Amino acid sequence: MTAADRVVSGIFDENGVRTFGFCRFADTLPLLPCRAASRVPEGARSVIVCLLGYWVGDVPRNVAAYAVPDDYHRVAKEIFAPVLAGLGRAFPDGRFAFFADNSPLREVYAAQLAGLGFAGKNGQLIRPGFGSRHFICEVVTDLELTPAEPLNMSCGSCRACVEACPGGALLPGGKIDLERCRSHITQKKGELTPWQAESVRQGGLVWGCDICTDACPYNRCPVKTDIPRFYEETTGILSEENCEEMVSRKAFGWRGAKVLRRNLAILAGERPGEPV
Repeated sequence: MTAADRVVSGIFDENGVRTFGFCRFADTLPLLPCRAASRVPEGARSVIVCLLGYWVGDVPRNVAAYAVPDDYHRVAKEIFAPVLAGLGRAFPDGRFAFFADNSPLREVYAAQLAGLGFAGKNGQLIRPGFGSRHFICEVVTDLELTPAEPLNMSCGSCRACVEACPGGALLPGGKIDLERCRSHITQKKGELTPWQAESVRQGGLVWGCDICTDACPYNRCPVKTDIPRFYEETTGILSEENCEEMVSRKAFGWRGAKVLRRNLAILAGERPGEPV
């Protein structure tokens, strides 16, 4: 571990971010085509990949578990503000760019390179001992940091998530047929086909689908998050009455209330479906 590695690790640990690893920026290429790519620092050499666990416990909910805490995009920015400030003080000539979700990096792949887990057959990052209930964030920097050793692990012959998927959306090679993915269907704009509407109704969630996550053996004993901010507001039931408020606070707010109200109507039996 170099002096830079120790300083960076200390800053992350002091600010409550304790699950992270380093990888070479060059190894994460090619970048995904998105506007956020313009924020990658010139001369980028390393990526600090971080995991933020989101599991707050088994609370009553009709949204996916990751959407129970307040919007992780906003919470992540709050968490990393002092981290970035600390990095700036420690390395005044260094360059740092933070990404959460809206990232030009292939986040699961970067997390694998950083030694944080392996890609499951449902496309999620699985961290042994913790499962896949976490968000992935990155800090891209021009610092030279020591890359981690990737884990030599895989799902092997396990097909629990593939067999549990109600739409048969999980394809070989970790690919996903989005048009058959229930989580994706709950997020689609406009009217759904009768088949899609019935899939939402059978799922029972206004937003998302946790079936492949729940089926994974690594998630059988979920580890609760160590991030206090995620426990501050854990309303998991979305209704007509609280829809606008939830949209203003939760991770699904980017999609707007119209899609959520459509899904509520489907769950209430007000829109037709056909057998899935």
